[in-house]
Formats: sequence, C-alpha cells, structure tokens
Amino acid sequence: MTFARLATAVSSTALAMSFLSAGPSLAQEASQPENGADIIVTATKRAESINDVPMSISAASGDELVKAGIQSANDLGKIVPGFTFTQSAYSTPVYSLRGVGFYNYDIGSTPTVTVYQDEAPLPFSAMTRSASFDLERVEVLKGPQGLLFGSNSTGGAVNYIAARPTDHLTAGADASYGRFDSWDLGGFVSGPVSDNVAVRIAARHEGSGEWQHSATRPGDRNGKRDFTQLRGLIDYNGERLKAKIGFNAFWDKSDVQAAQLIQVNPLMPPFVDPRLANQPIVTSDARVGDWTAGLNPRRDDRQWQVTGRFDYDLSDSVTLTSLTSYSDYKPHDVVDPDGTALVLVDTIDSGRIKAFFQEVRLSGEFGSGSRWIVGANHENNKVDEVQRLTSTEASGFAPFAVFFGLPVPDQIPISSEQRFKTYGVFGNVDLAVSDTITLHGGLRYTDTSDKFTGCTGNSANGSLAVGLGIITQGDPSALGPNPQCTQLNAALQPTITRTKLAQDNLSWRGGIDFKPNKDTLLYASVSRGYKVGAFPLIPASSDSQYTPVTQEKLTAYEAGFKLTLLDRKLQLNGAVFHYDYRDKQTLCSVILTPNIFGPLNLLVNIPKSKVTGAELQAVLRPVRGLTLNAGVTYVRSRIGDFVNFDPYGVVENFKGESFPNTPRWQWSVAADYEFPVSQTLNAFIGGNINGRSKTNGALGQNPTLAIDGYTLIDLRAGIASANDRWRFSIWGRNVGDKYYWTNAYKIADVSARFAGMPATYGATLSVRY
Repeated sequence: MTFARLATAVSSTALAMSFLSAGPSLAQEASQPENGADIIVTATKRAESINDVPMSISAASGDELVKAGIQSANDLGKIVPGFTFTQSAYSTPVYSLRGVGFYNYDIGSTPTVTVYQDEAPLPFSAMTRSASFDLERVEVLKGPQGLLFGSNSTGGAVNYIAARPTDHLTAGADASYGRFDSWDLGGFVSGPVSDNVAVRIAARHEGSGEWQHSATRPGDRNGKRDFTQLRGLIDYNGERLKAKIGFNAFWDKSDVQAAQLIQVNPLMPPFVDPRLANQPIVTSDARVGDWTAGLNPRRDDRQWQVTGRFDYDLSDSVTLTSLTSYSDYKPHDVVDPDGTALVLVDTIDSGRIKAFFQEVRLSGEFGSGSRWIVGANHENNKVDEVQRLTSTEASGFAPFAVFFGLPVPDQIPISSEQRFKTYGVFGNVDLAVSDTITLHGGLRYTDTSDKFTGCTGNSANGSLAVGLGIITQGDPSALGPNPQCTQLNAALQPTITRTKLAQDNLSWRGGIDFKPNKDTLLYASVSRGYKVGAFPLIPASSDSQYTPVTQEKLTAYEAGFKLTLLDRKLQLNGAVFHYDYRDKQTLCSVILTPNIFGPLNLLVNIPKSKVTGAELQAVLRPVRGLTLNAGVTYVRSRIGDFVNFDPYGVVENFKGESFPNTPRWQWSVAADYEFPVSQTLNAFIGGNINGRSKTNGALGQNPTLAIDGYTLIDLRAGIASANDRWRFSIWGRNVGDKYYWTNAYKIADVSARFAGMPATYGATLSVRY
C-alpha cells in the first residue's frame, strides 16, 4: 500500500496547536501555576487544559526541568513516578513506563516509549539526547498512545515542546559550574523580524572533567563530558496559515561510562584467562570502574533534524495540518562494558540512521463540545550499524588457540542493514452527549515492514572462519555483494541473513469521562497498542539467532480522577490500570548445538504477561510561595508460563516473575518555597526526594543481577530579583552520596553494572532580558 493511497483514504490534516507557556508550574501532572491558570498540553494533538484530558499525564515546564537537574530523558524518573531509565550494556538508553519497556542495545532498537520533539518522532532511543533543551515544557503520556502517536508507544510517549519564538525581543543566558569541573553554558535570543515572522536561536554546551578512575590503574581517568546542542526556530503567523520551521543538532564527544565488575562467570570455564580471577570486584564506589588500557571509551556522535509544521484554517472550525521531519544520526562509539582491564568485549560501534516522517491530518469541532480528527502518516527509516568486537582474552574464543593453534579472532564485524517502512491512517471522535458526559473512540490501522540483512563477519586476522572450518570469500565489507559471513545455516554452511518482517495491526481506544463541574474529572478507558517486531544485532554463530521477534500487543484498562480542591490550593490526581500483554519482546539467551561459544543472546516473545498498578499525585499550595508535591506509583508485573534460558545458560520457567528493570514502587516528593526579603529581592529554597524499590536486571531473578532500591535527595537554594530578571542558586544532587546502580547484566565471562552518579554540587546564574 502506498502512502498516496493512504492519504487519499482519509482527508488528511489537523488542529492548530497552541504553544502556551506553562509558567512556573510544578513538574507533575497535578500541578498548576500559582495564579490558578491551567497548564495547557497537547497530548491529544490539540491544546487543552491538562485537567480536561482523560488520561494520565505528567507535565513539567522547562524552568522546572532545569531546576531539577534534568538534562535528558534519562533523568525523567526524578519527577515522573512510573518512568524508568536503564543504560544498556552498549550505552543505548532504554525507557519504560509502568513496566512496559524493551531492553536491547543496538541503535536500531525500536522502543516501547517513543520520544517526540514537537510531535515529530525520534524513532530510536539513541537519538533522544538533544530533546531536553531550551524547552517550554515536556509531556509524559502514560499508557498506549498508538492511536494518535503511532506504533512503538505501547508504554507511552514523551513529547518535548520547544520554547517558541516570541513577539518581542528577549534573550537569556545560563551558566553553571560544579563538582568534577563540570560547566554548562547556554543561551537564547528570540524576537520578531517582521509583523508575521519571529525567530529563536539557542545554543548550549556541557563540559566536565573525569569523575571515574580505573580499578587497576588509578591514574587512568574516565567520564569527561563534551556535549553541544544547537536549535533554530522560525514561526510564521498569518491570518489563516501558521508555519513552524525548526532545526536541531547535537555533537557528543563525551566519554562512555565505565562499568563495574561484580562477579566472574566464565562462558567456557576450562579456557578462562587466569588473570580474570584477579580483576577487582567493585560494589561500593560509583567512581571506580575499569576498561582496557589504551582503549579510551568515547563517543563521536552527531545528529541533526529539520522539522516543518503547517496549520491552515480551512474554516473557523476545521484545521488542516502537515508535519514533516527528517533526522540524520551518525554514531561512532568505543565501548568496553565488561568492567575489567581484559579484552573481553571491546567494541567499536558505528552506523547511521536516516529517519523521515510525514503526517497530514484534519481536525475540527461540531455540536457543543464535540471534536474529531482524521489523518495519515508515513515513516521511512534506514538503519545501518557495524559493531566490531574484539574478545581476544575471553574464554569463548580461547579454543581457537588451544585446539586449532590459531590466533584468537579479533575485530569481528557484526553488521546489519534495516529498512523500516510504516504507513498508518487514524481517526478519533470526542462526542459530548451532555454537558457532563463525553464519549471517546478512535481507530488506527498500521502497516509495517522491516527488511533486514545481517552478518557476523570473519575476524580481521581471518582465524574465525578457519577455526569454524568454513570458507568465506569476496568483498571484505560485511554486507557487500559477496559478504564474508560466518554464521551457519541449518546445513552448517556459512550464509548471509536476508529476510523481511511485514505485519499490520489495528490500534483502538474507547472511553468515557464525567465532568460534573470545572474542578472534577472522572474517566475510564480501554485501549490497545502495538510495538513492531524487531531483529537483533548480535554475534551469531547460527543463522537462527537473527530470527525476529514478532509484534507485541498490549490491551490497557484504566480508570482515574482529577480533582481540584480547597479553593484550588490542592490538586489530587489518581489512576488504576491493568495491562493484558501478549508476545512481549525480551532479550534472552540460547545455547546452540554444537555449543561452541556458550550462552548467546537471542530475542524472544513472552506469550502472556500482565501488569497491574495504581498511581497517586498530590500538589498542595497552602500559602503563597510554598508548593508541596508528592507522587507514588505501584506496578506489579507478572510473566505467564514461559520457559527459556537465563543469562547464565540455566533453563528456567519464569512464570510469576516480574519484568526485568521494573521496580514495584516508585515515589517522589518535592518542596519549593520562594519569599520576598526586600522590595527588589526574593529568596528561595527547595528540594526533591525520589526513590524506587528493588528490581532485577534480567529474567531469572539471579541475585548477582539484583538492582537494589534506593532513595536520592536533591537540594537547592538561592536568591533572585523580584522581577525574575536574574536568579542565582546553589544546588546539590544526590547529596547523601548514595551508591546505587541502574542496570546489572551478564556479558562474556563476567557480570557487571552501571553505577549512578555520586554526589554533585555547584552553582547556577541565570539572566533574562
């Protein structure tokens, strides 16, 4: 089916979106500006009060994100209970909401929580680093969002809203300095260039010294930050036509965090390197890790994105919208995730993502309070990736030297090409059947395909093919016309994997809300969402390891309330939810026959699982200047009958287990108080406490991969001019210097983990003109 046919199948286009300022709002869904005005969000692709949207949403202003030290989507768990970030073994971020996430570590890994920049998707999690920059606000939408946002948002969606050009000249600058010689300098200029055109230019650079040192070479340091962001925006506001053009870019030359060794678990015990037993175990100091001497784990990544949005008012009640974006991401990362000084899984990961998105939609109103939207969209994404693995001191390759008298294979290229195409059509109606009751219903049809070419190539020294007893020939490029692949097919012959996964689905949502007055909303809904199937990019000795997982399906039931109480001094929001999960995608292990390399990675579908939970958020403003905010989320995930290998090669039935990286409890508490000390000067003080209960890094609940629960405390204080033209603050994050970790995993001959940041502190000066 072509996009042109889809576009003609519906009258495409949309609602003009208003980018209204959220003001000095709290960072949670329940928050409201102190003057009592509602926060305006665009979660349903139209501008409306957050307390009128019948779904669970967390919203934070750009100022609040800066105040809480949130520099990327990785940090959103500080202010959004139910949101978790996991750093994968190869540094690709994994985002989850209410337990729904997909752990994989290649750059072409499709997420379950998709990040958007002004509604334009950043379709792969590796591309999300520049989204949290010069913002008006961020909206975190919980539960399946496939109806309006498309596939790969079964857990939810994160929509970053950029600060727009202003109708008057304004400028600002922010400068920070803190522990580890960290510094952050950014600024913007915004204003009109004509009666109808305004522009905004913003830039930012983050830098720091090293904060980690080697466990075996204390003089070797790691952890430098070198990250630059740039954004340019142009807005045109005509009588009927509104246009928003944007350009975003980032350059990241930062060090890759060093992992910590927590246990030695040889793949092939008879061949383990004797030096492995002497590698230091690290279990108490975030600043200690290890990597191969001279390797210099570091990123050299860049990305740019252009977006264009055009809203045309066909009439007073009907709007046509076109949204187009194109992104180009090019990483080159040197990583060493094993936490040792040995060459176990040293990897150079390079590739490129080219992502195109086009959506057209129509939206309008009818009757009294009823609204509709129909549209179509198309995605065309190309992902190329090569991971060059050197594992010369790992036991998995030692038999090459012992039995064959060959050099241990080095620089093994694991390569893939993927071509994603997605077509979708959708429609939604909000029908006001009375002054107090509204019915909601919508459908989306999605057709997806992924053409995959995969190859585990011969090693640079040629010994991998010789040791396996196979002959490769042709172009040394892994995916050339005659690739040198070493994975074996069922006949034990070397082969290149060329295959295609094509699937379609029908997402839907139905709901009802009851609003007896402007301060009360009760709602209930049921919805269904899908995540597309996925291919792995893994070292493969068998062609079967490149078998894809098929699409997963989630049916969500939710009921909730949003109450404004005590003369608008208290906002209380809550929800209960139940997810029926089918074919959840997860990373497991497999032992192949013949068993050459021990347990190897494999993507699989879990046939049945469930998630049940509840959340509560309260914001209280008892007196002028004081805001108290507390939130808690409970998530109980359960796997159905499912037998597979755990990461250590043990066959288990995981029935009744929780999902990996899914804490049962998450909570946050915040307090901020600002008060005048003179006619021209204010003082302020505040803090955040956020925490989570224990979880595990993998299926099997192995205690080695346990992730302990933790509670972190951030504090801040300072002074500001009464008109807020300048603001000076001192701050501390993780002030108790709590040792915690966000991921634990088994890889090669070891188990390792990534520690969270230790205590940091510093000062920030902000100036506005």
